[in-house]
Amino acid sequence: MIADDNDEPKHPEGSPELIPEDHAEAMRRFEAVLTLDPAALARLEKQELLLAWWSFCWLEAALHPDDASVWPEEVAEALPLAAEACRRYEVGEIEDGEYYPAEAVRHRILHERAKGSPPQPQPHQKANSSET
Repeated sequence: MIADDNDEPKHPEGSPELIPEDHAEAMRRFEAVLTLDPAALARLEKQELLLAWWSFCWLEAALHPDDASVWPEEVAEALPLAAEACRRYEVGEIEDGEYYPAEAVRHRILHERAKGSPPQPQPHQKANSSET
């Protein structure tokens, strides 16, 4: 994050409202959709879906959306969310940069570096819950 003229933190990225600040916020956003069935996910407003999707991608920064069919069993609960994000992407409801949230992944890597953690999240490793 950087500061503007008013010394208020701002993200240098283009979609700061979609990027969780930390593990706790990412989990809250992601868990908000875990119990939804595919029909309920399809009824979510775009912003609600993207908040959950970007949060999942922040939590699991080593996973790529195009590889959802081979994601490990540990993240199987995210497959309905991934399927809905993919459906919306394929029909043009969400854009390339929304479906592939590189900003969220980059923020996670920077977040881990700031904590003194390894520079990149390891495959299938969740953020440390001690930061919550």
